[in-house]
Amino acid sequence: MKKRQGPDAVCAGFPQKRALKVALLPADEDGRDFVLFEGNKAAFEFLGRLFLAHAKATDCGFQVSPRGAGSALFKNGSAFGLYLHRLPCNAKRHRSR
Repeated sequence: MKKRQGPDAVCAGFPQKRALKVALLPADEDGRDFVLFEGNKAAFEFLGRLFLAHAKATDCGFQVSPRGAGSALFKNGSAFGLYLHRLPCNAKRHRSR
């Protein structure tokens, strides 16, 4: 049986460095905003594996950033990282006083 890989293992196993760009595109003529995900075929296969791994992970949150953990995955000019949050959330809720 094949061992299930978590999001960290998917990121560590991605052989191409600086393959993904994430940026906010300027609003279009109708005022709609879009997030750009740009990369080659391997970058999109990586994103697919990352989303699948996160769907099956025990932790409900996962993040990679061009200026933090996972920075080697992002092309120069990436303005945003990715934060994946799966519901229901299994984190303990903090009550404000």
